[in-house]
Amino acid sequence: MATFGNSSVAFDGDILRCPQCSENYLHHRNTTIFERSEDDKLTTVIAQSEHEAQVSRFPSADTCNPSYRRNGIIIEFQCEHCHYDYGDASPELQGFFRLAIIQHKGNTFVEWV
Repeated sequence: MATFGNSSVAFDGDILRCPQCSENYLHHRNTTIFERSEDDKLTTVIAQSEHEAQVSRFPSADTCNPSYRRNGIIIEFQCEHCHYDYGDASPELQGFFRLAIIQHKGNTFVEWV
């Protein structure tokens, strides 16, 4: 199992593990891509949900881009194991997690946000 940086992103070989229960039954859900030239005042945001995608431009300060200066990606996952354990719990406790891929000064970071 590998852990990257100070985050709790764990892989078992090539398989991504749930940050809460360490199971590997994760399903991709919504994805948001943030396209931003270095320190640009505007960011293009591509937001994909189950059956649609939307492209918009926003002031960079008004986005939830995980990168403070460049591009970022957020992928929402749902853990099959945690989701079924929590049943009707609030969405924060239903096994939904967000994985961020962050570009910063030539490095790429991967972390749960």
